[in-house]
Amino acid sequence: MSILRIKELMIKKNISRSELAKAIGVSETAISNICNENNYPKMESLPKFAEVFDVDIRELFNPTKGGIISKGELEEAKRTLKAGMKMLEGF
Repeated sequence: MSILRIKELMIKKNISRSELAKAIGVSETAISNICNENNYPKMESLPKFAEVFDVDIRELFNPTKGGIISKGELEEAKRTLKAGMKMLEGF
């Protein structure tokens, strides 16, 4: 189960990988790796993704209600959330 809905949102908004990469300010390879679940976006780029897709940041993530999440996905989600909390401490 994927943690992020990036591919789904790209289809919904009819945005190509190259268009998304340009809008976010990353390489097309980075977007490809995110779509293929080889990497996750950096925490500081999540607001950019939300802006491009015109969604709340929370809508970038798949709900886990009733789903199965792997231990690796859970650990990655924890790291991402911890980084986000650290980032917000300065505000």
